[in-house]
Amino acid sequence: MTESTSKDREKISQMYNRMWDIFNEHGGYEYNDEMLYQLQGIQESMNDCEEDRDIPYMLKEAKETMAFFEWVVEYKELMDREPPQLYG
Repeated sequence: MTESTSKDREKISQMYNRMWDIFNEHGGYEYNDEMLYQLQGIQESMNDCEEDRDIPYMLKEAKETMAFFEWVVEYKELMDREPPQLYG
C-alpha cells in the first residue's frame, strides 16, 4: 500500500464518519431514508474495495456521496431559517 493510497483510505473513512454525524444530526426529516440508503451503499462499496487500484474510484464515490450529505445540511439550515408566513 502506498502512502497516497493510505491517505485516500483515511479520507474515505473520515468522510464516512462525517456522513454518519450528519445523519445523526439532521436525520428524521425528508431525506432520512435516502441518507440511510447512501450510508448503506457506501459501506458496501468500502467493504468491496479490496485492492489499491480501486481506491481512486472509491474516493470519487465518497466525495460525491459527501456532497449529497452537505446539500442536505444546507437544505435543512435553509428550512430552519424560513420566515413565518403571515397570510395563508
